[in-house]
Amino acid sequence: MQKKSSVYVINAVICQPEVILMKRFTLPFLSIVFLMAASISAHAQKVDSMINVYGEQFPQEKVHVHFDKAVYNPGETIWFKAYIQAGFMPSQISKNFYAELIDPSTGRMLQRKVMPVFESSTAGHFDLPVNLNIPEVVFRAYTNWMMNFDTTMLYTKTLRIVTKNDAGAAVQAAPPTLKFFPEGGDLIAGLATSVAFKATDSRGFPVKAKGIVRDAKGATVASFSSAHDGMGKFEFEPAAGATYNAEWKDEKGTAYKAEFPAVKSSGAVLQIAGTGPRRSFIVKRSMDAGPEMKKVYIVGHIYQQVVYKATIDLSGNFMTSGLIPTDNLPSGILQVTLFDANWKALAERITFVNNNDYLFLPDIVDLGKNLSKRGKNIISIEVPDTLRSNLSISVTDLAVSDDGKEDIFSRFLLSDELKGFVYQPAYYFSSTADSVQQHLDLVMLTNGWRRFKWEDLAQGKLPQIKYPLENYLALKGELTGLQPSQIPQGTLLNVFMETKDSSRQLFLLPVDNKGKFKEEGLVFFDTVKLYYSFNKNEKLTTSAVVNFNNGSLRSPSLVTFNPGWRIYNPIDSNAIRRSQFIAAEADRLRPEIAKRVRTLETVTVTAKQKSKTQLLDQKYASGLFSGGDAYSFDMMDDPFAMGARDIFTFLQGRVPGLMINGAGGPDGPTLQWRGQKPTLFLNEMQIDASAIANTPVADVAYVKVFRPPFFGAFGGGAGGAIAVYTKKGGDMRNTSNVPGGMEKNRMVGYSAAKEFYSPDYSKENALYDVLDVRTTLYWAPYLLTDKNSRKATITFYNNDISKKLKVIVEGMNEAGMMTRVEKVLE
Repeated sequence: MQKKSSVYVINAVICQPEVILMKRFTLPFLSIVFLMAASISAHAQKVDSMINVYGEQFPQEKVHVHFDKAVYNPGETIWFKAYIQAGFMPSQISKNFYAELIDPSTGRMLQRKVMPVFESSTAGHFDLPVNLNIPEVVFRAYTNWMMNFDTTMLYTKTLRIVTKNDAGAAVQAAPPTLKFFPEGGDLIAGLATSVAFKATDSRGFPVKAKGIVRDAKGATVASFSSAHDGMGKFEFEPAAGATYNAEWKDEKGTAYKAEFPAVKSSGAVLQIAGTGPRRSFIVKRSMDAGPEMKKVYIVGHIYQQVVYKATIDLSGNFMTSGLIPTDNLPSGILQVTLFDANWKALAERITFVNNNDYLFLPDIVDLGKNLSKRGKNIISIEVPDTLRSNLSISVTDLAVSDDGKEDIFSRFLLSDELKGFVYQPAYYFSSTADSVQQHLDLVMLTNGWRRFKWEDLAQGKLPQIKYPLENYLALKGELTGLQPSQIPQGTLLNVFMETKDSSRQLFLLPVDNKGKFKEEGLVFFDTVKLYYSFNKNEKLTTSAVVNFNNGSLRSPSLVTFNPGWRIYNPIDSNAIRRSQFIAAEADRLRPEIAKRVRTLETVTVTAKQKSKTQLLDQKYASGLFSGGDAYSFDMMDDPFAMGARDIFTFLQGRVPGLMINGAGGPDGPTLQWRGQKPTLFLNEMQIDASAIANTPVADVAYVKVFRPPFFGAFGGGAGGAIAVYTKKGGDMRNTSNVPGGMEKNRMVGYSAAKEFYSPDYSKENALYDVLDVRTTLYWAPYLLTDKNSRKATITFYNNDISKKLKVIVEGMNEAGMMTRVEKVLE
């Protein structure tokens, strides 16, 4: 960080600020270190120092979710991609991600998914039951780390569910409310300030408001009228000892009354104004203020880092002003707080800094559009720069597509930073016009900020970490039924983990004197079988009960109602009608599709005989590892493989361009392809070269060497990848035999993945004879680009009913810059 200080003479009052320039990409999020000691140094007790302590040691994560569309029918799949940030950068904190579907009327948990985090993101799905009969569900998402802080800030979004006889959710009739927000926090007698207001209905949606403020004698002292989405502001100077009330009318002319904030006899006022490269502030104190207000402090911070400090001498003047440079700050919410001489917070104001440094814009190019029934469409997505980017893409029927009232920009920069509901937040990033910036400032005036309790910071208190960091899944547990004295020192628990495809992994787990054991950093899906015994201690095997768990956060059965569970606005009538039609057609077609599936299962289809390597690929490879541009080796039917010292010795000279030096040597091999190091995988888990070198060739069934780039690798795989698969199923000898004396258990891993169904109408299939009413035509949660591969091309087929489609691309790059691009095909 750079620092510079200067002295401003403002209203004959010396204001000495310290401006800390913090350009994008330099925010010092340090590795998280937990302070185990209760005491903190005297210097760190200062509020400004404690803000930085929180930012460096307790950075808070934020979540945005890209859904395939806005409206769903029972029996459909909700596809989603979640992005995670800490500050304004991709988060490197959490490794596990939790997503839930909740019935908002009861708080009952309907479904839950646990997924691994990859490239600061994850992807998953929820299959909605055919008999689901509620008009909406709440999608809630979070990481374990986020649970340590304000849980009302967890990601939630209400998703509309439309049935063929949809009547919508019943809306309780209740009068609208009008709330007033004095700038800085309080009304102080004799000090003129701005008063913002916000009028909303019972759902939190905006209501137009126009009214007056009266004093206790009934005299009109101010008038107001909303400027945007029920919000507005007016100037007001409260009198000492006075009380006020408000009278107002909505757009229908219905009259209401509202409480007006009480007036404090003494205090201070903080006002902020301006846009662009600086913010101006005005500080006023009461004329009769005590000595604690003769010297005050201003602290400005963004993303939990202090960027501005000033000491202000008010002993000779009750008012002063100054400037805060903002042109070197990252875009986001700047919080400015005024403290008295004892570091007690007097007033607070948030302001949005928009330096337009947060976005990049990929190009969506139509390479072949055909919107006729089942027409073939080809589009490309090209990223303009060389930074690694992580994107997701959806193609849907225009009527049910996401309406863009919330997007990745508004979520990360605005909604995730504020307490309360922001109506249609994407609007505030739709233009740089002055009017839009003024409307955004009304949001700043009428919404609370979320990070700190100043009393805790002044006392040097740190957050209590009840939910520690997770390192993916774990194989952990404890022994029960034994006293600690019955567990011999140096006890080892031998565990075989067997997945559904019969592949196995052996773990030797040390058991401590409390009977606990743990192995972290594991990635496995669905349900696994565990076979275990104690090394050289058969008696312990029979006498101890071993309880296993995967180390993930337990699921609540009920979730407390959150007033933030609301739909942004009533769904467009076209979307309702479209969804009702789709729901009725799906009900009609479901028996026919089931009948055809049963018929296909009983018919033997004669097809072109697959090669042995194609069969191995089908059996062993999955996801991004399946198919692809790769060299494939059948290690079970290659006589040269049987005599090779290790995998790298076998591969030497067999793959053009792949350089392998030192294979079979004591220091292990060095690998290079096109100037980059290939990424290594064992059973599709990233691993180092020594682990591959130590895997017996006799245990290996299949090897794939992917040409660069390989998108299944972290960072886009600029050096390609080598994937090694150990034998499983019928390729192993005695696979059905479990070693003698071993006990058996089960454990659940990550939620099983599901592949998006996209029909290929260039081929024949009996299922294709049924009317196609899909509204999501294409979904790809991971499009990874880098300097060597900045372009991706996708192909999809239209359904039988859509005439207009919407393509949406969202994502972020390694520098934390975000994107959302839309294109309508018609």
